Parts: sequence; structure tokens; C-alpha cells
Amino acid sequence: MIVPMAKIRVLGPSSRLTAVIALFQENGAIHIDSAPPDIRRLQSDIPVIRRHVLDPAAQQTRATLETALEKVRQLLLVLPSLPEVRDGEGISDLVPDPPGGDPLKAVNVRLDTLWARAASLVADLKKHQDEQSLFSRYDKVLKVLAPLIGMVRESRELECTGLILSSKEAAVATLLEDALSLLTDGRFEILYREVDKDTLAALLIFPVEMAVEARTLLWEKNIGELRLPASVAEKPLPEALEIIARRQTELPPAIREIETRLAGMSREWRGTLLGLRRWLGNRIERIRASGSFYETHATFLFHGWVPENELERLGKAIAEAFGDLVIVERLPIEKSEKEGVPVVLRNRPAVRPFEIFTRVLPLPRYGTIDPTPLVAVFFPLFYGIIIGDIGYGLLLLAIARLVRWRYGRNPLVADATAVFSWAALSAVAWGFAYGELFGDLGERMGLRPLLFGRMGDFRNILLFAVGIGVAHVFLGVGLGIYTAVRRGRPGEVVSKAAGLAFLVAVAAAIAGSAGWVPRAALYIGLAGIPVSLLVMILGGGAGAAMEAHNLVNIFSYLRITGIGVASVSLAYTANRLVPLVGIPALGILAALTLHAINLAFCVLSPTIQSIRLHYVEFFENFFIGGGRAYQPFRTIA
Repeated sequence: MIVPMAKIRVLGPSSRLTAVIALFQENGAIHIDSAPPDIRRLQSDIPVIRRHVLDPAAQQTRATLETALEKVRQLLLVLPSLPEVRDGEGISDLVPDPPGGDPLKAVNVRLDTLWARAASLVADLKKHQDEQSLFSRYDKVLKVLAPLIGMVRESRELECTGLILSSKEAAVATLLEDALSLLTDGRFEILYREVDKDTLAALLIFPVEMAVEARTLLWEKNIGELRLPASVAEKPLPEALEIIARRQTELPPAIREIETRLAGMSREWRGTLLGLRRWLGNRIERIRASGSFYETHATFLFHGWVPENELERLGKAIAEAFGDLVIVERLPIEKSEKEGVPVVLRNRPAVRPFEIFTRVLPLPRYGTIDPTPLVAVFFPLFYGIIIGDIGYGLLLLAIARLVRWRYGRNPLVADATAVFSWAALSAVAWGFAYGELFGDLGERMGLRPLLFGRMGDFRNILLFAVGIGVAHVFLGVGLGIYTAVRRGRPGEVVSKAAGLAFLVAVAAAIAGSAGWVPRAALYIGLAGIPVSLLVMILGGGAGAAMEAHNLVNIFSYLRITGIGVASVSLAYTANRLVPLVGIPALGILAALTLHAINLAFCVLSPTIQSIRLHYVEFFENFFIGGGRAYQPFRTIA
């Protein structure tokens, strides 16, 4: 439901402004109106009223606070989050309050020191990790070439280079060997080793004096040399690979040591930093909030909104803190500003989970209707009517409770499982109404429908669906009339009432022509249709004639029983697979598979169709979005 709001004005001496703002933040119930609509009228009566402007000292304080907050955020980003670290309680652990000094300046100095330490560690960690990642690319090649390099390490007359070849380039390797034989007069050696199924590593050994010609030949043959990291690229290949191997051994313990130092720093400071972040944020918010106040040379005033049930608590808190110095006035809400009143929704615990369906919509405007309680009634009802099976309902209930037990700490999961628990219970109840347990299994066990069976009584099923549509749409239109009356929209009241009369006239004409009621109803209905359309247009303009499309909306509710019949037909089919399949075990497996598919169908399709009927056919008759969110000025958690 939409909580009733009170419009207030608070007045007091300018000397108490800071203390009043702190109390408001602690109270946490006031939505401060930064541009109240009646301030211009006040300014015309009292020209000296102006918006509160921060003095240079306050501006400097705000800048210092924001600088410190940014440093805290940077530190919290780089320090690892540890489960045993708890939120601190302020800045006392970070820096003592220096006697006669500026505590904020001292905080910034200490934060600079902490940031220098943390940034140095993070830079070293990143450098080591990047180096480790780079060297890891050479791990396979290094393991293959290292034994070969050992054979030529002591020779100064020979030079070697590593090659990386695709396994598909065997022909190229042969051509390379022929060319090298001509170039060096046979004074070379090339050793191959398989790195993996797609890659060959080769070690090419040749005389030092022919290094330039050999590398030119490799370039001409488009054969790639082993490209080493820049840090060792100028080293001879044996020395470079030796350095890489050594660094691969040294880097893991070095990385662990830095991570340990960062974790220790986090244990020491993270909790305090979290508390400091909250403290700084609250101080900054107080300064920002003061910009929404107005003042004269000696007093301040501001306008705001408070939930009615919080007004008494606020008044007592102000009276206890300031006595008669600060006054809280409740002002009447003008008709012109009603739609701009901040909106806060508060529903009962059983209803609140259904807000998962209404949160996707804009907030309803103040003075209209919160649709959440209506969804809490009709969504499980429609869901149960569609599924209408004791067995499937109990399975869905078990799944919902299991998911809640396993993942219920997530608020979204907790809400969804609560919604589907109610929906599953509705499915069980309607299963008794239809006499269904996994299709016709209940009938075979002696279960009889309390209302009607869905696999034969199609006429009653269709009439039942249309009856649901009539009730739901009529309720929506009735709520629309009620909302229009509350908003003072007489033309809308007339057009919606005429739309309701149009539906009644059509129903009378159909009933009279079918012989369900006296024949006179047909003529009354036929006369009422054009009259109601004319009244619609006169009351709300040509666009109001769209109210007549509720007739189509009513027939849209046939999807409720249509999808339900499809589901029960699938269950019946699954039960008949067992005797149809020659092998009993295979027939049971096929039946269980089809029942599992139907269960998945029962989760998705009824949900989509039930909520669609609310969004499209129901809400459009009364729901008015565009409400302003209630944003109380409160302490940052």
C-alpha cells in the first residue's frame, strides 16, 4: 500500500542549523524538498528569504571531506576483502584527534601514507603477476628446449636460436635444412622436439660468423624465431631461457609474500576504513543537505515530507533536542502538488514478496493504488487455476522450499520462492477442485472433481474463464473509477463508468440473444451500446472510447483455461505412454520424461500468462505510474 505522507515545514535559529541537520540524518525519516512549490509565495511575503549558501569554510571542509573519501575508496579497492574484517566505528583508530589541530587534515595525511604503502605493494604485485603470466607462455617450450641447449652451452664458436613450427610445416622444415646446408656448407644442426600435437620446437645451431645470413634465411622462409620477452630479448638464447626458468621459480613465493603483506594491511586497516567511509559520507551528505534549506539573516526553514506514522516520533525528537527553539509545522497538501508527493510502499510480510512483479513498473503516483496486494491475491489464483494438479503443485512447493533453504539469503530468491510457494498451494487446492493428480492418476485412484473435470466439460471451462475475466476487468474498472474520484477527475469518472455500462450492455445483448434471460435484455443491450459509447466520448474525449476494448480483454482470459487444458492433456498423454510402450521400464521412463517436461512448462507458462493478464488487461484500467520516490535523508549504512 502507499503510505500516507505529511507535508512539514521546520523553522529555527540559524545557529542551530548544523545540529538540526544532524538530528534529521539520525532520525532518517524526512524527505527534504529542495524546491518546494510554495517557497516563491513565502519569498514574495518575506523578501529576505534566500537559499542557504555555504560559507568559504564549509566549502573547504566539504572539499577536504570529499578528498579523504576518494582516498578511502581507492584504498578499499586495492586492499583485499577478508571475511573476518568488520566495519569500524569511525576515525579514532586511523588517527587521534590532534589537540588544537585539524583532524581532517591529519586524516588526509595518514591516508596518503597508507595509500603510498598500498600502491607500492599493488604495483609490485602487478609487475610480478604480469611477468609470471608472460613467462608462463614459454613454459612448454622451455621444458622442451632446455635439455638441448645444455649440449651447446659451453661453445663460443656456435650460436643457437629457437624456432616454433606448426606440425603441418614439415615440408618447410625440409626446405630450410636444404637451404642451411648450402649456406653453411653443412655446418649446422637442427634438433626438433614436439611441444604438443600442433606445435614443434626446434633448436637451430650454426657458426657464430654466419648468424646474420642464417637469420636472413629464416626471415626469407617465413619461419618464426622464438620471440623472448623484452627483458631478456638481448641475451643469448641459453642465458635467456635460464633467466626465465629461474624467474619462474622465484616469482610464486614473491607474489605470495606481497599478497600476505596486503592481507595483513587489510586486517589492520580495512575495518577502520569502512567506518571512515561511512563517517565521511555522512558528513558530506549533511553539508549537501544544507543546500536545500532556506534562511533569513537569523533563521532557517525547510520543507519536507514525512510518513504520517513517523511524524510524532520526529516532533518528539526535535522537542527533546531543541525545545521551543525549533518548530515543526504540518502544512496542508495542495491539490496541485498531490501528484508530486513522494511515494513509499509498505506492504504486509505476506504481500511484500509480490513486489518482485510490481518493482519493474514505475512507482504509482501518490493518491492512486499500489497494485501489489491485488497481485498477491490474483497471481496465485490464476496460477493455481492454470496448473490445477495436486501432484504438480506439491512438487513445485517442494522445489520452492528447497531453493529457499539453499539460496534464501538472496532477497530476490527469498521473494520468488515465497511467491511460488503460495502459487503452488493454490495449484494443489485447484487440483482437488478438478480432481487431478498427475493428470488422470487421481481419477484412477478414486479422486473425483469438486468443481468440474477439465478433460470433458469444455463448455463450463470456457464460461468459467470468461467469468474470471469479467470479474477481474470489472474490478479494474471499478478501481479506476475510485482513483479518478480521488484525483478529482470527473470526466474520467464518467468515461470509465460508461465503459462499465458498455460491457454490461454487451453482456445483456449476448444473454438475451442466447435465450439465457428474457428477450427484452437483447433490445436493452443493443440500445445501451451506442449510448454508453457516446457518453464515453462526451466524458473523456475520443480517446476514451478505448475503454470499450475491455470487451476484448475479457476474452483474453480464455488463455487461463486454454493453457491449463494443454497441461493436463500432456499429463494424460504421459500416463498412457506406459501401456503403449512394449517394454515397461522404457514406458515408465518415457512417462516420467514427459511429466518432467510438463513440470517445466508449469513453472514458466502459467507465470508468464498470469502476470501478463495483470500488466495488460488489469492494470491499464486503474494503475497510474510516475510517482516520485521517497528518499529520506538518513545515515549511510
